[in-house]
Amino acid sequence: MGYGLGFGMVLWFLFLLLMATIGQEPPFDSVAIAIGGFSIAWYAVFIISGIVFASILGFYEIKFIGINKDDLYDGILFTVPLAIVGARLYYVIFDPHNNYTSIAEVFDIAGGGLAIHGAVITTILFLIFFTRYKQMNLWKVLDILAPGFLIGQIMGRWGNFFNQEAHGGETTRTFLKDTLHLPEFIVENMNKGGVYYHPTFLYEGLWNLLGLAIILVLRRKKVFKIGDLIGVYLIWYGLGRGFLIEPFRTDPLWIGKPVEGAAFSLFKVNILMSLLLFVGGGVVYLVLKNLVFFKELPYYIDVYNDGKKELEANK
Repeated sequence: MGYGLGFGMVLWFLFLLLMATIGQEPPFDSVAIAIGGFSIAWYAVFIISGIVFASILGFYEIKFIGINKDDLYDGILFTVPLAIVGARLYYVIFDPHNNYTSIAEVFDIAGGGLAIHGAVITTILFLIFFTRYKQMNLWKVLDILAPGFLIGQIMGRWGNFFNQEAHGGETTRTFLKDTLHLPEFIVENMNKGGVYYHPTFLYEGLWNLLGLAIILVLRRKKVFKIGDLIGVYLIWYGLGRGFLIEPFRTDPLWIGKPVEGAAFSLFKVNILMSLLLFVGGGVVYLVLKNLVFFKELPYYIDVYNDGKKELEANK
């Protein structure tokens, strides 16, 4: 990521935090803009900001790896709404309080209930067909997608913070303030009805930030071949979500429904999906891709350097 882009993203994030908290005491208002009966939630603002910065990073990178800018525009225009629909359908399918009585309720995105697993699955499946139709290099597109996912998730989790959702189990103010040394505005916004909760939104965001840094640094080294980054993303995110985040969440999606006295009537679907589909799928993908079917693919950095030299030669 260019230093200017990274600095701009940090400044924008801090600006949003300031605008969302200035002049208020926790719990903060979850609505960013309200005009008459129309309103925009901070959740939407943070999600859209993540999409924008992920797209900017993509446009910065594609000029070096040979992806057409117009094709990327088209891909974003189709992928974003499809990802939102996929996130919503995933949530509805595994919602243990499934009380939906109409199609309108199923697709009532404004009413809340999106799941990133559904967005990731939908996006990857769509891009397989989209890149074939556009005659684009799928591996290169997936390499652009991986850091974009992490940026979107880092920003988007702060929308959960302002909604006071996606938190963990009960904890104490002492633990949040004195052990974790969190700033006051985070500590007090994790207070719901006098009870403090673990800020799992923050744990996940920091895990994703570390993953983003690793990917951005190592893709400039002779480590990953083209197409590897999506596998690395799946493994990294799946491990964090499956082991560090989801076991402590208090609002997970479930397989099955509560049955009194039955210890195993429920299973957290996002643990299953994170560990089996994401981690397991990422490992299988990398093994089959690099050791079985596509052994001769070039390293990402070689493709990048060749593209950079060509651009410089054509100046």
